[in-house]
Amino acid sequence: MSAFVVDQEHIDELVSAAIDLEIRARLATDRSRQQVNHENAGDFGRMLWAENVRSVIHRYRLSGTEEAAEYESAVEAYRFAWRTVPLGRAAKRLACFEYQACECDDWEESLAYDFGSQMTRALIAKFPGYAEAPW
Repeated sequence: MSAFVVDQEHIDELVSAAIDLEIRARLATDRSRQQVNHENAGDFGRMLWAENVRSVIHRYRLSGTEEAAEYESAVEAYRFAWRTVPLGRAAKRLACFEYQACECDDWEESLAYDFGSQMTRALIAKFPGYAEAPW
């Protein structure tokens, strides 16, 4: 399995879609969730991008390298930029992100995994006919 670090546009689109979908996700390990909004968008973006970087560093054993430092610097410098994201594109961006960020053994316990789970639920609820379908 290969992995790469997504670009800022990718992260911006994930966070923008999360705002539009009104998802609640975790930013800390205390299990409490908060609404993703414009005020905390940068924090969510940094969290997501940091998990992607952590995955790539782990996958390719880049710890301590200049490449790893460059990725980590980009995460620290991240500033959210709002973007309009159609639902289909948001779903595809999420699938790609999760593929790139899942290399660490503790992926399913990560804040990014929780974010993706919450976003997936919100996207499913937007499918045509979902609300009317029998439970």
